[in-house]
Formats: sequence, structure tokens, C-alpha cells
Amino acid sequence: MNFFVQMRESVIDFKFYRSIKDNRFSKSFVYLLLLFLIIYFINGTRIFVGTRVLIYDMAVHLNENVPEFRLENGEFTFEGDMPYYFSSTTNEFFAVDTTGQVTESALKDVETGILITRDKVFVKRSKLETREFSLAELEGFKFTKSDVLESIPKLSWIVLIFIVFGFIFALGWKLLNAVILSLLGIAVNAVLKGGLKFNNLLNISIYVLTLPMLVQLAVNLYGYPIPGFGYIYWAISILYLDLAIKSCKDQEKGSDARNKLEDMTGENRSNF
Repeated sequence: MNFFVQMRESVIDFKFYRSIKDNRFSKSFVYLLLLFLIIYFINGTRIFVGTRVLIYDMAVHLNENVPEFRLENGEFTFEGDMPYYFSSTTNEFFAVDTTGQVTESALKDVETGILITRDKVFVKRSKLETREFSLAELEGFKFTKSDVLESIPKLSWIVLIFIVFGFIFALGWKLLNAVILSLLGIAVNAVLKGGLKFNNLLNISIYVLTLPMLVQLAVNLYGYPIPGFGYIYWAISILYLDLAIKSCKDQEKGSDARNKLEDMTGENRSNF
């Protein structure tokens, strides 16, 4: 059966699961691989293009709005008026001051912040934790604003490398989703007395993930996170698993009814 037909049928027709429950695992895995490859390619392209745009905007902002700076011999020099504030709100603080006017105490009441001084960097990640880094440890290391501007475009290619190699781990996670769903399916199958084995449930679970994965893609393309989407993802998966098992059970009932009818017909004929 054509891949796109399988994708459509797994979403709209629960009788379809009767035909794939006895698949070889390799066949179901190839379906998952192709489906996830398409979705991952779309998501990966979106992330890469978005990252390129963001990095370009960042480079333009740095070039046009940030004064010249230099780190050399363990000391940071800055040519702008100081203190120079990149951000200063109740939740976030990011400033440069090599004159000593601004101290670590400026980070006291903010959620997150960075303060760069002549010889130190203070980083606050939460209200309870502020870390101090001495620039003297970077003695012998040198960079300037020009060096940063030259390096920024390379960040997008680093992101691309992470996207490419992340495919293997992301695919493994989706396969684990199918296994978890199969384990849940054992309980559902027992309650419904569906008579399915684990390999049947694993095949069904792989195809059941089609709609949740497509919905997840739509949410990602929409660009705004939906609170609690993980619950929606699993709710759809479990609902489809339940309905697929019921469909397979109905098939078994129909088969048993036909067998009984044939047996009765056979007995009647033998009596004649």
C-alpha cells in the first residue's frame, strides 16, 4: 500500500489497523522512518531558516549599535559610554561597566543577568545563584568586535549540524513513544479482551502516532506553543489506540461468528 495512503487511512479509518497489526516490525518501522523524516525535514528547515534570520539580525544590531570592544591579556575594554546597558528590567539585567560604577550588587534583585567588568564576568541564572568568572583565566586569548562579527554567521551551520545529528535521537524518542504506547495497549487490550499480542500492539502504536505527530507539526509551524500540548498528544494517541484495538476485536468477533455459521452449516449438511 502506498505510503501516503497508509498515512491517510491510519487517521480516518480504524478498520485499517486490522490490516497492519500482523505486519513485520521492519515494515512498520520503515513507515515510521519515512513519516518522521518528512516531519523532521519540515521542522528542521523551519528552525534553520529562523536561526539564519535571527543570527543575521543579531549581527546587524551588533555592528550598528554596539561600540567597539576587546578582550586581551585577561582584560575587557569597551569604547562606549559606561555603564552600557543592553537590558535593565526587573527580571533581566545585562550591562558592561569597566569603570567600577556598577558592581555585583546590581544583580541582587533580578531573575537573570550578566555584568561584564574590566576583569570579571558575573552571571546570574536564578535569584539564588550568581557565578563569578575571572577574565584572567583567559589570558592569551584575544577577540574583538570584528572577530565576533566574523564568527556569528558560522553559528547557523553549527545549528544545522545539531539538527542533522539530532535526527537519530529524535527518531529514537518517537520509537520509544510507540513502545510506551504499546505497553499501555497491553492494559487496554486486557480490558477489552482484544486478543492482541505485543507485536500487534507495537505495529498499531506506530501507525497510531501518525495523527499526533501531524498535529505536533501543525503546532510547531503555527509558531506559538500550546500549554499542555503533551497531554493532548498522548490523549490523541491513547484514544486512537483504544479505537484501533476495538476495531481489531470486532474483526475477531466477525470471524468467530462466520466460523460458527460455517460449522453449523456443515453439521446440517452432514445430517442430510
